[in-house]
Amino acid sequence: NCTGVKDFKACLGNTDSFCPTNISCQCKNEKPFCRCDYFRLDWKEYWYMGPKCNHLWNTLDFILVATLPALVLVMVV
Repeated sequence: NCTGVKDFKACLGNTDSFCPTNISCQCKNEKPFCRCDYFRLDWKEYWYMGPKCNHLWNTLDFILVATLPALVLVMVV
């Protein structure tokens, strides 16, 4: 429950059914969201995305997803 909770403060009540284990539930505009974790190994950064923090992304994945469609479009044109 996020009624009356300031932005980026912890959700009220039991949040086990909303966010995965060890992921904090926070409020924004009186709506709950899961605060996803991130970490770094060597030169690569990894972070979780999605409404339940269930998608693991890294820097290389993000670069490929952002640039490959543009390159394919340029080649087709």
